[in-house]
Amino acid sequence: MSTKGKKWTRKDRKWTEEIMNFVKSVCPLREHGFSSRRELAEEINRRFCREFTDRALCTHCYDNGIQLGLCNSNSDVPRGEKHWRHRPVGSFQEKKGYIRIKVAEPNKWMQYQRYVWEQNHPGQSAEGKTVIFMDGNIRNFDPSNLECVERAELSVMAELGCTAACTKEERELYLLRARLLLAKSTILGAKEAAKRHNKMNYERRKNDPEFKAKCAAYAKQRMAEIMADPVRHQEYLEKQRAYREKNRERINQWANERRAYLKENEPDKYMAKLLKERARHKKEGKRND
Repeated sequence: MSTKGKKWTRKDRKWTEEIMNFVKSVCPLREHGFSSRRELAEEINRRFCREFTDRALCTHCYDNGIQLGLCNSNSDVPRGEKHWRHRPVGSFQEKKGYIRIKVAEPNKWMQYQRYVWEQNHPGQSAEGKTVIFMDGNIRNFDPSNLECVERAELSVMAELGCTAACTKEERELYLLRARLLLAKSTILGAKEAAKRHNKMNYERRKNDPEFKAKCAAYAKQRMAEIMADPVRHQEYLEKQRAYREKNRERINQWANERRAYLKENEPDKYMAKLLKERARHKKEGKRND
């Protein structure tokens, strides 16, 4: 009976136990002369007249909790010899457009700009940070062109409008602004810093002649559209009357509260204010007559 392509089943329990006992007896594989899992699968097929693949053997060993003692690679490279793809420390490679350098065995790589920055700043580490190229050229590894920034600073720079096309001077200004904003957030708190930043932007835009002209043109166009439609014009006038009435009530309420406060806590100031109002009303009455 041919055994080609046969798989493990319940009927093969006896064979499975024998095979597993053999596998356990030769683990770890390197100490028993096996340099790969493929060699172990070939030995099992020869001994037990089977035709298992090395992947099926690894899967069954994993399900039974057996550690073969080899890496996942099926390389036939003998122990102690280096793979033909091995690169020594100090080698370079390109990944996603950036240059990397090998800094330690067996396979520890680092971005070259970070390596250059740490070499020129002894005792400091760029771990958890980002080393950027100030002139935007990712092949310019001059130490004066490299700057270590926090990831939060990088995000704020992007929000402010910093792009890859910016010059070195522009990127320096963006970095200074980002650090200033983050310092404000640390001192004042995020909400208060955002409030002041929005107010500053509003004042800057409000005093901008170009922005003023744009707002005036938009208001003029909108008013012309309202005036052209009698229904919308009437609704607009009613809204204006309601707003003025509400604003007048608010001002009167504040004036009454202020007058009551002065009468109770500062009578001298209250009397001076009262006399001033009487004189103003008297003057207005004479003018109307």
